[in-house]
Amino acid sequence: MTEKRKLSRRDFMKGAAAGVVGAAAIGVLGACQETAPAKATADSTSAAQTAAFAGSGQADAAGTLDFEKYRDAKWAFEIPPEPIPEADIADEQEAEVVVIGAGTAGLCTAVSCVEQGLKTILISASEFPVSRGGSNHGIASKIMKRDGIEAYDMKAVVGREMVCAANSIDHKKWVRFLKNNEEAMNWMVDLMASKNVDMALEAGPPESYIPKDHPMYIPLAAHSVVSEDYTAGAGQPLLVQTMADILVEKGGTLIYQMKGCQLLRGDDNKGRVSGVIAENLQDHTYHKFIGSKAVVLATGDFSADKDMMAKYCPSMLSLIADDAGEDYDVGAKTTGLYKGDGHKMGIWVGAAWQRDEENCPMVNVAQGYCAQPYLGHCGLEVNIRGERFCNELALHSYTGHQVLMQPDKVAFAIWGTNYAKEGGPWYKRGTANKNAITDEEFIESWEANVGGKFVKGDTIEEVLQQLELPEEETMATIERYNALCEKGEDEDFMKPSHCMVPIKEAPFYGARIGGRFLTVLGGLRTNVNMQVCEEDDTPIPGLYNVGTMVGDFYHNTYTFMMQGLNLGANCLTFGYLTGKYIAENE
Repeated sequence: MTEKRKLSRRDFMKGAAAGVVGAAAIGVLGACQETAPAKATADSTSAAQTAAFAGSGQADAAGTLDFEKYRDAKWAFEIPPEPIPEADIADEQEAEVVVIGAGTAGLCTAVSCVEQGLKTILISASEFPVSRGGSNHGIASKIMKRDGIEAYDMKAVVGREMVCAANSIDHKKWVRFLKNNEEAMNWMVDLMASKNVDMALEAGPPESYIPKDHPMYIPLAAHSVVSEDYTAGAGQPLLVQTMADILVEKGGTLIYQMKGCQLLRGDDNKGRVSGVIAENLQDHTYHKFIGSKAVVLATGDFSADKDMMAKYCPSMLSLIADDAGEDYDVGAKTTGLYKGDGHKMGIWVGAAWQRDEENCPMVNVAQGYCAQPYLGHCGLEVNIRGERFCNELALHSYTGHQVLMQPDKVAFAIWGTNYAKEGGPWYKRGTANKNAITDEEFIESWEANVGGKFVKGDTIEEVLQQLELPEEETMATIERYNALCEKGEDEDFMKPSHCMVPIKEAPFYGARIGGRFLTVLGGLRTNVNMQVCEEDDTPIPGLYNVGTMVGDFYHNTYTFMMQGLNLGANCLTFGYLTGKYIAENE
């Protein structure tokens, strides 16, 4: 029986024992130093300054850019700030391991460390454990055995991921993940069971849409915690709060609202990383945390830093908001998350960037409009010109990329009431069991959203007017689409016949669809043991990173074909293994 737990954002702060320390309990002065001001020289540049670079002394008299100097120029975020003076540091704490970041990766690493007998301090800029997503990939587990679900064909599924990534990923990391994932997942299952927290499998697209022989098939492997408050696919907040409880009970120390600012490494960035100076975000005092064996970075992505996105993930830059990155407690947000604090700290002490030239984004489209789990709308989609532009049967990550290629980066789904019957069967996202939704329930769910994300009309023309689509062009597209549906063959984009449902029965519906950015993956050069490395691949002694920061695990795009992969691999499996590795090797 799952224990019901009310999980307000403040609950963990209230309920944790002596091992959890509020940052307000420690400190007296200062403010975290920002990156040094940008200079428009060969030493630094920024996104805003790039256009003026030719006039900054890097061009000849004719205005021709010196590309050699331009190539070697540093961005502002790459320049280390001045060291925080020792006199400004209020106090010092020592442990064997210091972990920075209270997300899934940081908490898994910290719990693994304390289980190995290592004195561990976890500091986090957030006020409580943070999470995004809702499932953790497990190739095999006690939960799957309990539910009678066999492990999938690992070689086939992973081989497909290699192809999608153009083979531009680190095979060593993938092999380490695959060989150790079942052990790590069972470790997590046992930890959750010790706190009476149950786990279940999250459903993917039904095989009636994406059968096993389809190139985008999603195997059943996404493990999620569940309770009366959380369904499968949405339970990661419960998981991280439970892990935080466990960390404290096992003797670890948790300090919230403590932002890592500068890593401690010897003169000229030689020798071991011995600790971190952090800022108390409540009273703006500085504190030193010494890790005699290791410092582990687990600070999330860099999507809210526009300069970093301009350099490392320019394809997603237009989706990032100007005010992103101000909230360390942020959950699922689609306009940028964090400012790359851990990445910058690593760079400042000599860490190299991953080898892949553009970091991998995680994108999709807004769900809730007539779509199966993890799919985009599989009926008709048009762009602002009223033109059909693709085979609509695709995972929502791939639909997202198609939408971002369209004018104004938007698309529109259009369907009739008959789609509820002919486009089914429909399944709720959330459990391993296929819970059918009746046609009446599905239609009611559309109507409940009229005036919001959806529009509704008694005629197709009314829908097009509400969506502000060109009527003549869009009606011609619909007539062509309906004719192909009646023929049973998509001559234009070769979509499978089971998705060719005509738009014919009133009332009619439509939805404006935008591509959604979720996070950017990777960053620092990372070896197979999660050690952060310099440009020549030499590990920086004492410095590790886990989670979203791990470099070269992905390429091109996050496919979602291995549901919960980032949480299951870089966060859970590598977090679990990193605690064991530090205990055995440092």
